[in-house]
Amino acid sequence: MAFKVKVTFIDVFKIGDNINYNLQILKVLYSGYKDLPDGHKLIKPIVIINTSIVEALFFDFVVNRLKRPYRTEVLFSEIFAALKDKNLHRFENYISQVEKRDLFELGNTNFYEILRILSKKRNRIHIQNEKWEEPRDESDVFDKESKIMSEKILEKTVYILVSKFSRREEYHRYVNDFEFPWDRHFKE
Repeated sequence: MAFKVKVTFIDVFKIGDNINYNLQILKVLYSGYKDLPDGHKLIKPIVIINTSIVEALFFDFVVNRLKRPYRTEVLFSEIFAALKDKNLHRFENYISQVEKRDLFELGNTNFYEILRILSKKRNRIHIQNEKWEEPRDESDVFDKESKIMSEKILEKTVYILVSKFSRREEYHRYVNDFEFPWDRHFKE
C-alpha cells in the first residue's frame, strides 16, 4: 500500500517538485507492474527513476545543504570548508562525501555499496552498454531484487534526511509530501 512522507529537508524546492513529478510517474509504472501480464518489463524504468530520485536527494543534500550553506542553514561548518572548492558533479561524488564523513551514520552497513550498485544499474539506461558490464542482458540487470533494493535505498535515504537533516519549520510547506507507490519497507 502506498505511503506518504512529509518533506522537511529539501533545500531547492524545485528539486522537491521534480521528485514529486517522478513519484507520479512511478505510481503509473507500479500500477502497470502489478496489473499488466508483462509488468515485469517495467522494472527497468522503476529502478532508474528510484535511483535518480536518490541521486537528486544526495545532490540537494551535498551540494545545496553542505557545499553552499550560505544559501540555507549551515549544517557543518568544517564540511563546508572542505567542500566549498570541490567540483562535485557526479552521483559517486555525492555518495563518497556522505560516506567519508558517515553523515548518515550507516558506516557498518552495506548502504553505500548498494548505492553504488544502483548507480551502475541506473547508468545502464544507455542500452549500448559501452563499458561491456556484466550481466550483458538487461533482463538480468533489472530484476525484482533490484527493484526492491532501489525502493529500500530511496526509502532509507528519505527517512534519514527527515530524521537527521530537517530544515527549520518555515521551510516545510513548500514541497508536497512524497508519496511512494509501494508497501513500506521500514518504520519511520
